[in-house]
Amino acid sequence: MSKAFLIIIFSLFSYCVSAQQKEGLLRQLDSVLTHRQQAMAEKEKRISYLKTNLSREHNSKTQLNIYSQIYDEYYVYQFDSAHVYVNRAIELAQRLNDQYYYSLFVIRKAQLMAIGGLYFEARNLIESINSKTLDENLQFDYYLCLFRIYSYWSDYCNDKEYKPVYRCAANGYLSTAIVHLNKNNEAYDYFMGEFYVYVNFDPKTARKYYLSAVKTCPKNSRLYAMACFALAGNYRNDNDEQQYEKYLILSALSDAQNLTMENFSLQMLASYIFETDESNIEHAQNYINQSLADAKFYNSKLRIIEISERLPGIISKYDEAVKSRNSLQKLVIISVSILLIILLGALVFIFKQNSKLTARRKELSKRNMQLSELNEQQKMLNRQLNTLNERLVDTNKKREGLAKIYIDLCAKYINRLKNQKTLVQRKIKANQVNELLTLITSSKFSEEDAVTFLNRFDKAFLDLYPTFVEEFNSLLKPEEQIEVKASNTMTTELRIFALIRLGVSESSEIADLLFYSPQTIYNYRSNTKNRAIDRDNFENDVMNLCTVIRGIDVV
Repeated sequence: MSKAFLIIIFSLFSYCVSAQQKEGLLRQLDSVLTHRQQAMAEKEKRISYLKTNLSREHNSKTQLNIYSQIYDEYYVYQFDSAHVYVNRAIELAQRLNDQYYYSLFVIRKAQLMAIGGLYFEARNLIESINSKTLDENLQFDYYLCLFRIYSYWSDYCNDKEYKPVYRCAANGYLSTAIVHLNKNNEAYDYFMGEFYVYVNFDPKTARKYYLSAVKTCPKNSRLYAMACFALAGNYRNDNDEQQYEKYLILSALSDAQNLTMENFSLQMLASYIFETDESNIEHAQNYINQSLADAKFYNSKLRIIEISERLPGIISKYDEAVKSRNSLQKLVIISVSILLIILLGALVFIFKQNSKLTARRKELSKRNMQLSELNEQQKMLNRQLNTLNERLVDTNKKREGLAKIYIDLCAKYINRLKNQKTLVQRKIKANQVNELLTLITSSKFSEEDAVTFLNRFDKAFLDLYPTFVEEFNSLLKPEEQIEVKASNTMTTELRIFALIRLGVSESSEIADLLFYSPQTIYNYRSNTKNRAIDRDNFENDVMNLCTVIRGIDVV
C-alpha cells in the first residue's frame, strides 16, 4: 500500500515538473518567434556579405566555395534563392570541368527538388552522376539524397500500393549510405539512429543514438532540430507523451533559432496542441499560422499544400472548441448574472447595515466625546480636589501652628501670673509694699508682652493668609501702597485691618488687642480709608480678602 502511494506521489511530482518544463520551453519558443525579424535581418546581412564577396572574387575555386556557403544559408531558408544559386554553381563547375563541385551541387539540387515535390526529376538528376567516381563523403551524400527522395516520395503517396515500394527503396539506399558514413562525422549518431529505425527496426538502440546526437549537436543547428524531431517520434511510438511533447518543442525551438523555414516540427506541435489541449487553442493557432507564413516565405508549393491540407482539420477543431467555449461562456454569463443579482442584493443589504452601523458609530463617537469631556472635567475636578486637599492639609498645619502659638502664649502668661503671685506674696510678707507697687506700675512688662503678642500675631496671621499684604495693597491707590520692613511682620494699619478681616470690627476691641487707645485705632482706620480706591466699600472689601488660595476658590 505504501509503495503504491509513493509511486502515485512520484508520478504527480514528475507531472508537475514536466508541466513547468513544458511552459518554460513554450515561453522560449514564443520569445524566439517574437524576435524572429531581428534574426532574419542578421541572416540577410550574412547572405549579403557572401554575395558581395562572390562579386568581388576572381578565383573560380573560391567562388565555388562561396556558392556552397550561400546554398547552405538558403537551403532551408528560401527555396527559390537556393535553387538559383545551386544552378549557378553547377554552371560554373561545368565550365571549370570541376567534377567534385559539379557532383556536390547536383546532389544538393536533387535534395532541393525532392523538398519541392519533384521526386521523379530529382531521381533522374542524381542518377545522372556516376557514383563510382565519387569519394567517400560524396558517396554518403549521394545515397543519403536517394534515401530522402524515396522517403519523401513514400510519404507523399501514403497508400498501400506505392508507399511500401518507395519505403523499401529508401531503406536500401540508407543501408548503402551508412557504409560510407565516417564515424567522425558530426551527424554520425543521428544517421545511425535513422538506420536503426528504418532498416533494423530497433527503436531502443535508435533512441540511444538520437540522445547522443542531441547531447553533442549545437542547439541552434538543423541537425539538433532533426535529432529532437526523430526522438519525439521515437517516444510517441513508445506512448511516452511527455517526452514526445518535450522534444517536439525543442525541435521547433531549434528550427526557429536556426531560421529553418522548411520545417515540420512547428506544424506537428500545433496539431498536437489542437488534439490534446483545447484550453490552449490560440497558442496552436499562432503556431500553425507561423508555419503557413514560413512555408510561404520558403516558397515551396508542396509544403504550402501540405499545411493547407492540415488547416481544414485544425480549423474544424478550432470551431468546435470555439462553440464549446461559447456554450461555456453562456453558462458562465448566466451564472455570473445570477451571482451578480445576489451580489447586488447583498450589497444593498450590506449598505443598509453599514448605514445603521455608521449612525450607531457616530452616536457612539458623540457619546465617547461627551464621556471624554466628562472625564476631562472629572480630572480637572480631581486636580482641584487634590489641590484643595493639599490646601486643607496646609491650613490644618497652620491651625496647629496657631494653636501651638496660642498654647505658648497661655503658658507664658500663666507662668508670668504664677511668678507675679509668688513675687506679690514674697513682697507682702517682707513688708515691701512700696517696691511691689512700683514694680506693678512699671511699663516694662506691658511693652514686652505687647511685642511678644504682636510678633506672634503677625506670624500666625501671615501664615494663615500669606497674600494678605499683596491683596490689601490692591485696594489702595498706587501711590499709597504699604511696605513691610521684614517678612512675617505687619504695620499697625495692616494689623488693624487684619483683625477686621478676622471679624473684630469694634475699635475698642482692636485697641485692647493692639495696646492702643480707641481714638488712635479710629484715626488709623479713617486715614487708611482715605487712601483706598473705593473708600465707601473699603472695609467690606477687606472682609473679602484672601478668599482665593492659589487660584482656587475656597469652598
